[in-house]
Amino acid sequence: MSQFIERFRSEIDSAAARNDFPEITESEIPIWRGVPATTSMADKYILALTVLLVHVVFFLGELLDSPDGEGQANFLLSVVMWLIDTTGVMGFVICMLLLTKINHYANFSTSGGWTTSWLLVTCSIPLFWKLMDIIEWIGGFAGSDITNPLPTWNFSWFAPLGVFSFLVMVTFTLLYQRSFQYAITDKRIHIRQSFLYFETSAHGISYQKVENLKADPTILGRLLGYGNIHVVTGSGVGLQVESLGINAVAPSEIREQSNGKRRLISFLLGCITVQRNRALEATDPADCLFGIRHPMDVYRLINELMDSNVGLAVEN
Repeated sequence: MSQFIERFRSEIDSAAARNDFPEITESEIPIWRGVPATTSMADKYILALTVLLVHVVFFLGELLDSPDGEGQANFLLSVVMWLIDTTGVMGFVICMLLLTKINHYANFSTSGGWTTSWLLVTCSIPLFWKLMDIIEWIGGFAGSDITNPLPTWNFSWFAPLGVFSFLVMVTFTLLYQRSFQYAITDKRIHIRQSFLYFETSAHGISYQKVENLKADPTILGRLLGYGNIHVVTGSGVGLQVESLGINAVAPSEIREQSNGKRRLISFLLGCITVQRNRALEATDPADCLFGIRHPMDVYRLINELMDSNVGLAVEN
């Protein structure tokens, strides 16, 4: 092994690596291990802050008075506060649905099912709360004993709900980040996932099966010191087409529908599930070395190990 490889090997606890990666065989020598950096999940934290900001805006929009005086800034603030006061919970729901749709359509790393579900639940809580108040109010006129188990809704609840939603997203992001582990031995690249016992997987990639290797530090990754390494094999591991939703129904296809209800349903499904398609290297942490620190050093390490394995194969 080269001095570069030996430097990595001297820094790893082999016993701990074998304990966390039971699939590492006795004939393999652990050389490196890592996990996604906390900063690699920055996009999810930014989304959580955005949702918190929406809650705070609706909380302050009812609490504060419209600004006095002239000027464009005061005019815009007055319009925003008027809209918040007029639309109330429905305005919040519309804002959150727009945010959810934009995030889903953009097909970013935050566009998966878990995040979209969290956004929809966050959107529906105030709406459900307000509907419970309305049902209780209608029941009072009808002489019904229906009572809302929740306190009476008011805008002040946006603040604690925003904090709760933010903490839920941050907690799940931390759990998600820590559910991935990576290890490199002299013979394989190992990727393990264990997320809340719902998604578990482990696979090893032999160097002989690697057809392409690409280091992909993003602009934010370069600033914060992390990046992705994509390991592409002949079986397609490491490549994906990011299209998580149903493609939109084309207008010509909608017109061809004979039934009016089917036409409307198809159009609505198309609007909701349409998503930008992107064919690129996989950015799922379960399919690549995602968000690891010092990606270029690890990239060089894998290349040298691949060369070493090729040399051994030629000698044999």
